[in-house]
Amino acid sequence: MPSFSLPPPQDPVLTFLSGLFEGVLGVAAALALALFVLPSANYLSLATDLEICTAFAGAAVFFYLWFRDRCGTGLLYAAGAFALCGVANIAWYATVLTGAGTFTFPGLIDMGFVASILLLSSAYSRLFPERQVRGLILFAILLLTLVIPLAILVTEDISRQTLMILLYFFASGSIIITGLNHVPRDNLKALAGTLLFALAFMIYPLFETFFSGNPYLPLFGALVVAGLSLVVLGLLPPATCTPSPEPAVAEPPGDS
Repeated sequence: MPSFSLPPPQDPVLTFLSGLFEGVLGVAAALALALFVLPSANYLSLATDLEICTAFAGAAVFFYLWFRDRCGTGLLYAAGAFALCGVANIAWYATVLTGAGTFTFPGLIDMGFVASILLLSSAYSRLFPERQVRGLILFAILLLTLVIPLAILVTEDISRQTLMILLYFFASGSIIITGLNHVPRDNLKALAGTLLFALAFMIYPLFETFFSGNPYLPLFGALVVAGLSLVVLGLLPPATCTPSPEPAVAEPPGDS
């Protein structure tokens, strides 16, 4: 007689978290659509609030998963990256609110954003094994990400702004390379989220330097929220917690 296997029972917590971040992803998509239909800087506060909430919620999810499954330090690195992104956004918000509506780019807050990108990149290298993508391909991707900032350095001369743009692009290119070299190809959510997250932080310094006050600036927040949400959805178990085989125990000498 044919045997039938029942599907594994669903974890209600993971089901709730998936639904929550899918909803946040939908809100980010709606915000981006609203910006294209009716661009306005008034969306900036909403985008920043949503970005802060998503970052801290993602950090809490990763810490919960690490505490529940204890699958190495990768999830702790991811939690730290999300939390640092949230803290940097709060600092940006506080600077704007207490600084008569002004924000000087670049500043210490930008180093917090760059650190969060690099920390998330480190999380990938601890969560997933290296896939051995061809070095030439990875090098070509890094070169492509550096074309714009290097062109700006040549045309605008060296300054704090242009050097920070280069740093943002280098960090963003690094996380794209690490994602391609570690995240499994079938984990499209994590890969897409990584790409959106990196793209957002390549757009942000350009807007701050050349298009300050542009009504499309809130698009940066929508991209970050979408990227963070997709990364969380992609890193939910079982993607980040594959049980490792138990080490073999050697038999004592003389036993058979």
